Amino acid sequence: MAGRSGVWALGLCLVAGATLVSPPAGAARQDIPATDANLEAASLGRTVRIGAAATDGAVSVLPLEVYVARVLAGEAEASASDGAQQALAIAARTYATVNAGRHAREGFDLCDTTHCQVWRAATASTRRAVLATAGLVLTYNGTPAEVFYSASCGGRTERAADVWARGALFPYLQAVEDDVHGGDPTWRLERTLQEVHDALERAGSRGDRLEDVRVEARSASGRVIRLGLPGMSPDAMTGDEFRGAVGFATLRSTAFTLDRSGDRLIFEGRGYGHGVGMCVVGANRRGQRGERAEAILAHYFPALAIQSLTDTAGALPPPR
Repeated sequence: MAGRSGVWALGLCLVAGATLVSPPAGAARQDIPATDANLEAASLGRTVRIGAAATDGAVSVLPLEVYVARVLAGEAEASASDGAQQALAIAARTYATVNAGRHAREGFDLCDTTHCQVWRAATASTRRAVLATAGLVLTYNGTPAEVFYSASCGGRTERAADVWARGALFPYLQAVEDDVHGGDPTWRLERTLQEVHDALERAGSRGDRLEDVRVEARSASGRVIRLGLPGMSPDAMTGDEFRGAVGFATLRSTAFTLDRSGDRLIFEGRGYGHGVGMCVVGANRRGQRGERAEAILAHYFPALAIQSLTDTAGALPPPR
């Protein structure tokens, strides 16, 4: 266990499924106030440049752990369990680490929208979760892994390769059953063919008339991975592209059935989001039934390990 400067010593190298010593929950957390100052100290000089997409493009430079605490406030469920918040803290820290420089052309690392990670004002509970996991990331073969999470998988997560063209680069992101969604209500969306046509045109498709929308292929999890769009050019697109055209917040996921009545299309589905990686709703429910952060992460990312950031392969030392 390597010593570490900062608020407390951290030198963990855990495999997913092992006990998370973070340091031990309870007494250690009471001894260290969950303040931004202590989060900054735990960041060991690492910072993240955040671009505000909704404003004039002002860039905020935040200590890494301060940023992660704010991401939890924006991405976690309200009143999320400790295990779920700690699991999401590790996932969000991993995402920030791997995607540093994603917006380099615009002069910052990450934006503040769902394109990257949404953040809000941190709370006492989000700060505690981050202090409990400071410096820990998910790794694949000793290197921080590209990870994802979504609001609700609806009962089964999705394989990355079935959602995005570059998903094949992440063989460790496989579909897993999530047994904490029994009784979840389905959602329903109705749109006319003309409304969908107009949405597709706004997204760059061309065509005078959309004749139909047909499900052509589904993944093993049951999500739509290809739709036929006769009358349009292109005349087919992936489920994720179609959802983006209609609106990610409007067509809540690709786990839907599709019926047609006259010129109306009826979508009925489950879940919210792309479904890849950790399910935020599912993680909270697992935490509520007593699962710790390492068990939650082991369920959604069974091929990944939990390691201290500085101990990962090729990790750069924090700036001096």
